[in-house]
Amino acid sequence: MMGTSHAASGAAAWIALTATTLPALGAHELAPAAVLLGAPIAAGAALLPDADHHSATIAHSVPIAGRLAAGVVGAVSGGHRKGMHSLLAVLGVIVGMRFLGEVVWHPDGSVEPYHLGVAIAVAACTAFALKVLRIARRWPLAWAGGAALGAAAGFLAPAQTSWLPWCVGVGYLAHLAGDLLTTGGIPLLWPIRVRAPRWARRTPLLRRVWLRGGGIAVPILGDTGSWREQALFAALSCYALWGVAAEAAAVLAGGM
Repeated sequence: MMGTSHAASGAAAWIALTATTLPALGAHELAPAAVLLGAPIAAGAALLPDADHHSATIAHSVPIAGRLAAGVVGAVSGGHRKGMHSLLAVLGVIVGMRFLGEVVWHPDGSVEPYHLGVAIAVAACTAFALKVLRIARRWPLAWAGGAALGAAAGFLAPAQTSWLPWCVGVGYLAHLAGDLLTTGGIPLLWPIRVRAPRWARRTPLLRRVWLRGGGIAVPILGDTGSWREQALFAALSCYALWGVAAEAAAVLAGGM
């Protein structure tokens, strides 16, 4: 999927989970402000798996350093659509976010610590989302918006942002789901690779699902950038915007 589609899917998945599914199940609900804050974070987190590619949005977020980091991530994970596109990576991101959330800063004279790890995570994810969705046309403006939201989140943690690792995980998983629906597929079980045997590769339908290199695909969307993906992007964007508007209205009405 394209970066814009991934970002929209991340925000939509977060809205679907927190504003639709959890209330319908009668489970613990997040405050409208938390749902609203999580939408851009999940949208940005949905771009993280492509940190293994030098042409990805994230690779251009910081001059020179971004491309170098993408190269390192790609080398460690085995290349594009390898380790970063696996269930193991989802688990790693969630666990990593929990540890990052414990990183604090104690300013001189301050009674309460500033949750620096939370601020960094929120700032980065938000900046990625603002840029890829073209809300901010240039990276400095995207980083300014991300930094503003990240700075505020650093003061709210930990009680109000204990959901952050799961928000990032939802966005990340939404990316994998999107790529799974394309012809390229993903290696869900990486580093375990179960290569398709010859008989499977000779079966017309099965060879499109069980890929030669061991990846899995459910190619409903066809190739990346297809008209079907564009249609899905439009639907996800409308749903996410509806959810954000509804939660914003709840916040303004005093439902924080």
